[in-house]
Amino acid sequence: MRLRRSHILSLVVAAIIGAWILSGQIGSDGEETPSTTVVETGAAGEMPRVQARIFHAESRQTTVVIRGRTEAVRSVQVRAETSSTVAELPVEKGAFVQKGDVICRLALNARDARMAEAEALMRQRWLELDAARKLAARGHRSETQAAASQAAYDAARAQVRQREVELSHTRIVAPFDGVLDARPVEVGDYLQVSQPCATIVDLDPFLVVGQVSETEVGSIREGVVGTAKLVTGEMVEGFVRFVGKTADPATRTFRVELEVANESHILRSGITAEIYIPSTETMAHLVPPSILGLDDAGLIGLRILDESNIVHFQRVELLDDGPDGIWVTGLPTSVKLITVGQDFVLPGQQVDVIYEGQTETPS
Repeated sequence: MRLRRSHILSLVVAAIIGAWILSGQIGSDGEETPSTTVVETGAAGEMPRVQARIFHAESRQTTVVIRGRTEAVRSVQVRAETSSTVAELPVEKGAFVQKGDVICRLALNARDARMAEAEALMRQRWLELDAARKLAARGHRSETQAAASQAAYDAARAQVRQREVELSHTRIVAPFDGVLDARPVEVGDYLQVSQPCATIVDLDPFLVVGQVSETEVGSIREGVVGTAKLVTGEMVEGFVRFVGKTADPATRTFRVELEVANESHILRSGITAEIYIPSTETMAHLVPPSILGLDDAGLIGLRILDESNIVHFQRVELLDDGPDGIWVTGLPTSVKLITVGQDFVLPGQQVDVIYEGQTETPS
């Protein structure tokens, strides 16, 4: 899990204070430090002595932790496209519906009568057109008159189509498979155009969404498998289906969507969750927190040694913590780090080195 910067700084300060206290543990009761403890300052004219160890970089895949919530992949308010009284509500709230199921039926009123009138007119225009064509073929009707009959028939047919659409709007249907989550109307209510009849929610798949900072968004890739822990206790797994390309202007964060399966429909929208997404792999060193220090600018780093055993302060970036130490980046692939006595030497000093596991300076 990625550490917060304030927590890391607290750990580093605590480690420095602990190292300072332990360095003075030659008590008045006669106890002495073990023989492997390094004497930080030598006699006059001698180089300070420190303990060091060679650390090697390892490939490390960190995890980005995002605070988020669950969200339905689709949630639509189905609205009326014509005005009328609600005559029937075939589906109860919470019921599963399939695409095309009627969820709200409106009263026809005079729409069926107008439909019958339009169909009758269309049949009449068809008979007139048929007669006009036969007369035109015998030379008893001009082409203009035949064209007028054709136009009259086309207009009547268009009117029938218009009435069919108007009738179909009295049957409000589900646009996709899902659950009827809300129904703000009852039988007898008058619905006007654009007023909602019901809300349909698509429950499978489901989304867990969150916002990631601009410093971390570059390490998240679409298609990567991630997990999410819900506040209700469930742990779900899915894949990153979307990483925002535009930051929220207010927070400067980017939307991330984790798509998870929800075949049993146990997930609900709006539940708080923590999303864990593996980021890109990087080379890092695992070091004990006690050897971390701060430079004059207050930035975290480590004291390293070059080939001549001269001390240098190298700034590092903290990635993760674990039971065995802290993962850091910003160091060479193989590096010699001072593990004891680092608080008593300064950058630019040449030191006498004892490697861990040795009691004397190697020749």
